[in-house]
Amino acid sequence: MNKGFTLLELIVVLVIVSIIAGFAFFKFKDTYTYSNKTKIKSEIALIRNSIQKLNTQNILKNIDDTIKLDDEPVNLENSQLFKNILDFPLVSTTTGKKEESKWIKTSSNSYMIYLDENDFLKFKYEDGIFKCLSETTLCKEFE
Repeated sequence: MNKGFTLLELIVVLVIVSIIAGFAFFKFKDTYTYSNKTKIKSEIALIRNSIQKLNTQNILKNIDDTIKLDDEPVNLENSQLFKNILDFPLVSTTTGKKEESKWIKTSSNSYMIYLDENDFLKFKYEDGIFKCLSETTLCKEFE
């Protein structure tokens, strides 16, 4: 009595496993993209809420002081951005790396974050407001 599998049975099993793996891969990719968008939205909201909180504290204390978001150099990897306003600063990357969902400091008051290899959001801190400078539809999606 032969106790092995036939070649046809093995091919059928491999085809079924491949189909299931293909569906799982695309579902995982969508989940990864959605989680990155959610992370970016949360960080933007956190930055804006922290700025608003400090502005309110300064008004209540009758202090006319400009808030500085951080003292980090421009376009430096692994610097701690927003450390003057956040309890847990965000680790930066550089424009050359284009890492998804990591912040980059582009000038003393300008920042950007890559959504993927091609798309990014630009922000500028001006007059106590963290403004989105990218195209309107992209900004509204992440507000």
